[in-house]
Amino acid sequence: MLAELRAIVEQVSNADTLDSALAILVTKIRYTMQTDCCSVYVMDHQQKRLVLRATEGLAASAIGKAAMPLGEGVVGQVALREEPINLADARLNPHFKYLPETAEEGFFSFLGTPITHQRKVLGVLVVQQSEARSFDQSEESFLVTLATHLAGVLANSDLHAVLNAPSKKKKWAEAIKAGSSSSGIAIAKAWLNRSTGALEQQRIEQCEDVDIELQRFNGALDIARDEFHSLAIKLSEQLPKDVASIFDFYQQMLADASLAGDIRAKITQGYYVESALRLVVEHYVNLFAEMNDPYLKERAIDVKDVGLRLLHALQMGPSAGLLPSEPVIVVAEEVTATMFAQVPRHLLAGVVSQRGAANSHAAILARALGVPALMGLSFDVNKLQDCELLLDGYSAELFVEPDQLLKDEYNKLLAQEDQLNSLVQQKLDKPAVTQDGLAIELLINAGLSADSDIAINAGADGVGLYRTEVPFLMQDRFPSEEEQFVRYRDILSSYQGKNVCMRTLDVGGDKQLPYFPIVEENPFLGWRGIRLTLDHPEIFLVQARAMFRAAIECGNLSIMLPMISSLNEVDESSRLLEQAWAEVVEELSLEEPPEPPKYGVMLEVPSVLFLLPELAQRVDFWSVGSNDLTQYLLAVDRNNTRVAELFDTFHPAVVRALKHIIEQANLYDVPVSFCGELAGDPVGALLVLVLGYSRLSMSSFNLAKIKYIVRHVKQADFAQLQEKVLASQTGSAIYQILYDYLEKQQLSQFVRVSKH
Repeated sequence: MLAELRAIVEQVSNADTLDSALAILVTKIRYTMQTDCCSVYVMDHQQKRLVLRATEGLAASAIGKAAMPLGEGVVGQVALREEPINLADARLNPHFKYLPETAEEGFFSFLGTPITHQRKVLGVLVVQQSEARSFDQSEESFLVTLATHLAGVLANSDLHAVLNAPSKKKKWAEAIKAGSSSSGIAIAKAWLNRSTGALEQQRIEQCEDVDIELQRFNGALDIARDEFHSLAIKLSEQLPKDVASIFDFYQQMLADASLAGDIRAKITQGYYVESALRLVVEHYVNLFAEMNDPYLKERAIDVKDVGLRLLHALQMGPSAGLLPSEPVIVVAEEVTATMFAQVPRHLLAGVVSQRGAANSHAAILARALGVPALMGLSFDVNKLQDCELLLDGYSAELFVEPDQLLKDEYNKLLAQEDQLNSLVQQKLDKPAVTQDGLAIELLINAGLSADSDIAINAGADGVGLYRTEVPFLMQDRFPSEEEQFVRYRDILSSYQGKNVCMRTLDVGGDKQLPYFPIVEENPFLGWRGIRLTLDHPEIFLVQARAMFRAAIECGNLSIMLPMISSLNEVDESSRLLEQAWAEVVEELSLEEPPEPPKYGVMLEVPSVLFLLPELAQRVDFWSVGSNDLTQYLLAVDRNNTRVAELFDTFHPAVVRALKHIIEQANLYDVPVSFCGELAGDPVGALLVLVLGYSRLSMSSFNLAKIKYIVRHVKQADFAQLQEKVLASQTGSAIYQILYDYLEKQQLSQFVRVSKH
């Protein structure tokens, strides 16, 4: 039945609405299994009951009306027990409950199996027969297998019901999950950008006069270049250079050596500009879209964006820009960087993109500008035109046409967030010292967002982690030593008098270079971080030399090695660093060279937890990379939606590992900082403080909030809290202990905003 199963799953997946999907499902199953009846009951989690949503065999009038509380009736038992039930005569079962409206008195045998997704019962799939018989094992296996396949398909089915409802004003209480997000809350009307025609609608036709078409193309090219330049200037006032340089990539595509040259060649072959544009853009879009590398996949969006801008320039001339007159949530199948930049910041409440992920340029811009955003929603967003949306970037959820009660709740959260932000900003210039005098050093993580240009006097004590990947990610080749030197010098001079800890190149895994793709089955356990750069010492040495040249000028650099898993990697890195330093000192003819910058390692691979005594003899400092450390300790890929809920930074194993690190750091007198998202979370920061860390590095967005919390807690309370935390056996218990303390200190309002 494998072929039949695949056919059913495919047809259900392609259905437009929940009702049509379920109608196809019950019809196909009944036919394939040769049963007298097939039905689907969908779980109403609010009322804890199962509602008949589709049937082929029961009374059609009962659809949407017949319902059974969880645990009642045989169907209710299937959901409650979360396992199949196979009965020769369902009426003899003590849990049998007759529903007159279904007209099921003619059916005796019963086979039901739960439809579950991520440990949550979505419904029950049932087949029935008029004769009294037990379904055989092959039939039961087929139904269970089908339900398993359908669980993922139906997980978002209620979404389709809402978006395809006759009335767009229908209220929707259930949240729609997105693939990734940028934090924040937005409530506004959806605004769909329809300023350009579709490339796929352009006909492929031969032209009569190539010269005229080339003139048209050159004119459109000039317009597009000017517009990209204007957008870059506009954004450069709000963004650091590394993020604003996104538009350099667009300008490169308009060069004759790139996309523009291929379009010109097609025109020369005798095609109209529109035809040439479609042929070339579709070729590159398909080329990128078929790649396994996530970063390269997202570049397909950029290529299409450039193509659409050229098409618009051909058809409309310079973009007049039909912009909204009030704050909106920009919605598109693919939100692009230019679409993002086109809307004035004060009118840009949020962003929703049907496609796209954390690597997309739109996602990078959203995080850099602090705009709430949702990427990767599995539905046709074109049906959201003029709908009111409520976007929750903290939980990656979207509400369509939210009711007043829900809006009131979120408006309170927005007001509370504004009030809290105002409160913490008032004390930002004060030192981070607990109420009983413990000084805490608060640093920022920078390099992939607007953190890069945060003023150092705005409350930060330095940079605990500067990611050096952006110059590598934003180019079509490895940056030269001079290019890296200029960038590192600018960064160090921006933080004059404060230490900047730069991490050597950390690519691979979820960060891929567009010109050096790495295809691996499991990239997070593969060729990444220090493993890659030690295998290519020419890359490592060029970066180290650039860093050392900048350090000699500015003097406030320390260097961190990522993804260290063995002592050999530290020794080899040390050798290369010493070589690079000697070369720079010799080339600069320094008679009295300064002390070389200190260097340390990131503790993110569990193996190094058992090598800390040896590491203490080799490096100057440690930094805990809690994100990867948690991922590797728990064997959980947090980007995998099937297991993301298992990614628990409060897991007892993670907490005890963090305690072991700080104990070893104190024993061997090694400075240690704590990097990672946990440090910027109110409850997480308290955990780190309680365990004994006094140097925390986080995104600048969270710094003021964490500083406020530090100033309102007491070191004297930490010992008792630590004892309770280390004795706890679940992450939820640890979280609750810390949350209760914050509530006692009247700080729990920060947790509600950050966790909602």
